[in-house]
Amino acid sequence: MTTRTETVGLVDKIAHEMPWLDDVAATMEQAFEPLLGQDAPRGPRDFLYGVWLGHSLHAAVIAVPVGAWTATAVFDLMGEERAADLCLGLGLIGAAGAAITGAAQWQDVTNQEQPRRLGALHALMNYTATGLMAGSWLMRRQGRRQEGIVLSTLGITVNLASAWLGGELAYDLGIGVDHAAFESPPSDWTDVAALDDLNDGKPLRVEAEGTPVMLLRQGEEIRAIGATCPHLGGPLDEGQIEGIAVNCPWHGSVFRLDDGALRHGPATTPVAAYEVRIANGRVEIRANARQAGGIIGAGAA
Repeated sequence: MTTRTETVGLVDKIAHEMPWLDDVAATMEQAFEPLLGQDAPRGPRDFLYGVWLGHSLHAAVIAVPVGAWTATAVFDLMGEERAADLCLGLGLIGAAGAAITGAAQWQDVTNQEQPRRLGALHALMNYTATGLMAGSWLMRRQGRRQEGIVLSTLGITVNLASAWLGGELAYDLGIGVDHAAFESPPSDWTDVAALDDLNDGKPLRVEAEGTPVMLLRQGEEIRAIGATCPHLGGPLDEGQIEGIAVNCPWHGSVFRLDDGALRHGPATTPVAAYEVRIANGRVEIRANARQAGGIIGAGAA
């Protein structure tokens, strides 16, 4: 049985001993830049990230080619030719969606060696699997069924190996997961700062029982939301304030200061919102269970 330590060692070896993947990654990044780059239109990017869905769209879409092509192999074994061919075609359609949503998820981590190289290899393997499946589909259409089955068998093998690598990207390197998921906002009023520590218009990072929180005073109002961007853990307290919104300084996700709601990705989930009160010159906060807005007048008692 392969241990977790051995698996991590293999992933590290792949990343460090395949520098040629940097050229592949650069080519991919350049190809997707017009659609997924920081200057690309927000609407298509938000759709591909999964902002509207509330979590990574890639995680949902990738199930289509993997599931459909696995079903193809099963139906081939059963001799169900029509069902096998239908699933093969469905998988090809799903593979296109998986490729573009995967690129959206990967585009923001190309400055890190391990995610950059592993992501490039993951993509290459998926392109290879898709090519084999497309070849299988053509063979089947031409009546060369046995050759088609050989190609699809090779394709699903490569695809499953690539899916394992995708799992490493998600669960070991944290690409596409909520980086604020395990924070525990306090439910009781918690003292976090002195009112005099807050400068108008300048975010202040504090901790509430170990959970990072961003405080912002704007005139007579004080707002409080989670300080960790769910996308890749960027510090929101270092981001640019635009009205009642803050932009993550790392990849540009935009959150409302009123209630932590997500305006734009690449993050796909909101951040926690807090109720705020002032007691004896101290700022106290507690989790806002309804996410209805952590706002209070600075002069409140």
